[in-house]
Amino acid sequence: MKDTHVLTRRGFVTGSVATAAACAFVAGTESRAFAAQLREDVEFGADYDVVVIGFGVAGATAAITAADAGAKVLIVEKAPRGQEGGDSIFSGQVCMGVDAEYTEDLVKYFIAMGGNYQDYDEECFRAMAEGCVDNYDWLVSMGADGEKLKVNLGEEGYRSPGSGFFWTENPWLEGAGHNIGWVVNAGETVSPLYYLLHENVDKRENIDVWYASPAKHLIKDAMTNAVIGVQVEREGNAVNILARNGVVMALGGYEHNQKMIGSYLQRAYCYPVAAIYNDGDGVKIAIEAGADLWHMSNSAGFIWGFKEDEWERAIYISPFRLKAGIMVGPAGTRFLNEAANSRHGRIDFGGSSIQTPCPDPTYWILDADSIAATNILGCFGGAGNARAIDKGWFQKAETVEELAAGIGCDAETLQKTIDVYNAAYDNGTDADYGRPANTVVPMRTAPYYYMKLVPTMYNTQGGARRNKDAAVVDIDGNAIPHLFSAGDFGAIWPDMYNGSGNIGECVVFGRIAGNNAAAAKDDVDLSAVTINDLDIVDEEPDWGLAENEYVGTGHGKGGYMKVKVAFDGDAISDITILRLNETVGQADEAIAQVPAAIIAANSVEVDGVTGATRTSNAIKEAVADALAQAGK
Repeated sequence: MKDTHVLTRRGFVTGSVATAAACAFVAGTESRAFAAQLREDVEFGADYDVVVIGFGVAGATAAITAADAGAKVLIVEKAPRGQEGGDSIFSGQVCMGVDAEYTEDLVKYFIAMGGNYQDYDEECFRAMAEGCVDNYDWLVSMGADGEKLKVNLGEEGYRSPGSGFFWTENPWLEGAGHNIGWVVNAGETVSPLYYLLHENVDKRENIDVWYASPAKHLIKDAMTNAVIGVQVEREGNAVNILARNGVVMALGGYEHNQKMIGSYLQRAYCYPVAAIYNDGDGVKIAIEAGADLWHMSNSAGFIWGFKEDEWERAIYISPFRLKAGIMVGPAGTRFLNEAANSRHGRIDFGGSSIQTPCPDPTYWILDADSIAATNILGCFGGAGNARAIDKGWFQKAETVEELAAGIGCDAETLQKTIDVYNAAYDNGTDADYGRPANTVVPMRTAPYYYMKLVPTMYNTQGGARRNKDAAVVDIDGNAIPHLFSAGDFGAIWPDMYNGSGNIGECVVFGRIAGNNAAAAKDDVDLSAVTINDLDIVDEEPDWGLAENEYVGTGHGKGGYMKVKVAFDGDAISDITILRLNETVGQADEAIAQVPAAIIAANSVEVDGVTGATRTSNAIKEAVADALAQAGK
C-alpha cells in the first residue's frame, strides 16, 4: 500500500489519513479547523468502541477486559490466521504474581533492576506490582485450574516448579525474592496461557478479530488530539476503523526488524527465535502520533542461536547449559565463561550483569569426544548431533589448522586457545574466565566440529512510553487522549529483567488498558462521522473436504495446527498438514515422521520425535480431533 499523504473525501479506502490529519493538527489554528472538517469527511469502514492492535497475551487481555466492561471490540492482527500470538505463544508462559504484603518489596526490586538506567516510572512499577496481586484470581476467572496453579507443599506453602514458584533471577538486589511465577495448568500443555486467552476471545460475541490486517496509522481528532481510530491495510486497501472510546497498542517489539536492531541495539544482526511479525510497526505508528519512546536499547537477550539463510527464525541453542566445547570470536580466542548462567541473555561479567557479549562472528567448537558424548543438538530433533553434522550445521575439521582456516582465524592463536583451555582441565581451574572446573571438558581428539552462532533474543522491551493508567504519553509526559498500550511494546523495564515479568506485564497492563479504553468518552463529537460498515468476517478457509475427510485442530508451539485426515473405512488412509507455524529445523523431523507412523499404526498412540515433542503432540492432537469428528 502506497502512502500518498492525500486525504480523499468520502472514502474509507484512502491514502494516509492519520498523516494528513496529524500534519494539519500542528500547522496552526487555520489548519486545525481545516483538519476538523476533514475528519468529518472521513468515511469509516467499521465502527467499534475499542480497537486493540495485536493478538498476543497483552492484546487478548485488553480485548477481554474491554469486552467484559461492555465494549464492542475489534482486534486487528498483522499475522495471518494460525500465526497470531507474537512472542506470547512462544514464551515460557510464566505470569508474574506476588502476595499482597510484598508489593512494595516488588517495587523496590523493579527499581533495583533498573540500576543506573533511571528512565523508569515508579508509579508504573507500583501499578505492575499491585496488579500482580490479582493475577492468580484473574487467571482462575479465565478458566485456569486453581489447584494446578498452586501445589500444596505443606509448610512451604503453595509453591512448586511448573506451577506457582518463586522465580528470582537477581537475588542480590533489594526487594528480591517475592515474585511468584504462575503457570497455567502446571505447564501440562503447550503455550497454555495463550491458548486459554485465545479461547476466551473466541467465545465472546462482542469481540471480532481481523487477521492479516496490519495497523498502518492512528486517526486523530484534529481539535482535541484524541485518537479516534486506526487505519489498517486489508487485502491491499486502507480501511479506516472508528474507535469511539480507545485504541490499545499491543504490537510487541521490533525483533524482526534488522534496521531497528542496528539502530537501537547496536547489533549488526540478530535474529528472532519467536515472532516474525514483530517488526517495529508500533514504533513507527507511535512516532507519527507524537508519542515519547523509552527503553529502546533494552531487550531480553542476547542468547545464542543457529540459523540457516532461508529460515525466518533462529533456533535457540544453549552451550552454557550443555557445558561442552568452547566459544571463540573472530580472533580465535575465548571471551567469556561459556558455562555462565544466562538470565534472559544477561550474564555476570566482571561483577556486573550485562547483555551477553556477542563477537561477530562467534563460533562454537567441539572435538570428537565431546560431540559424541553429549546430545548437544537434541533441540534439532531426531538424530541430534549426527543430523546436524549431516546437514552441515556443524562443519568438520580434521586438524586445528583446518579448523582455523574454516573460521578465518590464526592457527597458532587458536591452538594456544585450545591448549590453555585444556590446561585449565589439568589444573582444575579456568584462570582466564572462571569457568567451573566440573564444566571444563578437554578438547584433544580430532576431528573438530564448529558451528557459527548468531545472537538472538526473546523480545525487545522498547516502544511508546506509558503511564500507570496504561496511557501512551507524549514527549512532555501528557497522555495522548484515548491511546493506551500494554505488553512488550513499551515495556516498563529499563535494564535488567526477571523472567515472568513480560507476561505478567501483558496481563496487568492489558487489564488496565482494556478497562480505561472501554470507559465511555464524551470529549470528542463524533456525530458527523460517516460509517459505511464493511461486511468483514474472518473465517477458516474452505478446506475442500471430500467424503470421509475431516479437519482436526492441534495446539502447536507456534499456533493452531490444522490437519486433514482421510479415512478408508475405519483405517486412516492419509494425513495432510494444512497449516502449521512450527520452527523450521526443530519441527521438520516430526512433520516427516509422525503422520506416517499414525497411518501405519492406525492410531495416535505412537512415539513422538525427540527434540520435537511439542510438534509431535500437536499433530497427534489434531488427528485425534479428526478421529473424534469421524466417530472413530
